[in-house]
Amino acid sequence: MSLVAVTPRPCSLFYLPWRSSNSTQRIFPPLDLLLLRNMPTIELDTNLPFNRVPAGLEKRLCATAATILGKPENRVNVTVRAGLTMALCGSTEPCAQLIVSSIGVVGTAEENRGHSASFFEFLTKELALGQDRIIIRFYPLEPWQIGKDGTVVTFL
Repeated sequence: MSLVAVTPRPCSLFYLPWRSSNSTQRIFPPLDLLLLRNMPTIELDTNLPFNRVPAGLEKRLCATAATILGKPENRVNVTVRAGLTMALCGSTEPCAQLIVSSIGVVGTAEENRGHSASFFEFLTKELALGQDRIIIRFYPLEPWQIGKDGTVVTFL
C-alpha cells in the first residue's frame, strides 16, 4: 500500500485514516494539519501574590504540558493569572486551579488520571502548595470549538 499526498481539506479526527475515492488506498492528513488540530490551552489561576509565582513559570508549564499531553510545545497555549481572589473548598488559603483544554487527549478518566498525577507533581513543586490546595479541570474539545486564522480548526 502506498501513501498518497493530498491537499488539506475539512475533516474530523474521527475520519482518520482518510480514504481516497479508490477505497484500496489509505490517505493520511499532512502532519501540519494534525498538529494544528491539537492546540492545548492551559490556564493556571492562583491567589498567590505575584512575587510568590516563580519567574518563567509560564514557559516551564508550557514545556511540561507539552510533554504530559504528548503535544508539540509550539502548539501549547498557556495563561498564568496570579493575585486573584479565590477560595478552594471554602478556604482562602493559597490555592491554584489548572484548566486543561485540548482535542483528543483529555477525554477519558484513564487519560486524565495520568495527566493529573503529572500536573500535580509539577504544580506542587513550582508553587509550593499541597495537593489539597490545587484542583485541575479537564475539558475535551472538538475542532469546531477552537477559532484560528479567521475560521475554526475544523476547516483548517
